[in-house]
Amino acid sequence: MIEPTQILLFIVIVVLTSLSVIIGWQIYQILSEIRKMLSKFNLMANGAVNMTQSIGNSFHNLYGFSDGLKAILSIFKIFKRRDKKNE
Repeated sequence: MIEPTQILLFIVIVVLTSLSVIIGWQIYQILSEIRKMLSKFNLMANGAVNMTQSIGNSFHNLYGFSDGLKAILSIFKIFKRRDKKNE
């Protein structure tokens, strides 16, 4: 016959197994939500990197434009000096 301790042991094992399965499922759901959150964060970080790179490129282009403008102004100054020397 089945003794009461065997019945109690069987009930405890079933309850603990079901609780372990439920806790495992909850952990799986939490980890999947964390993965989704991290992928969204990664997309936002990539967008921020792209934005800062475009801003950096804009400043670099502006710096190149200002260097070109300085070169043109220096050429005009050279021509002005030649005109003053010719007069």
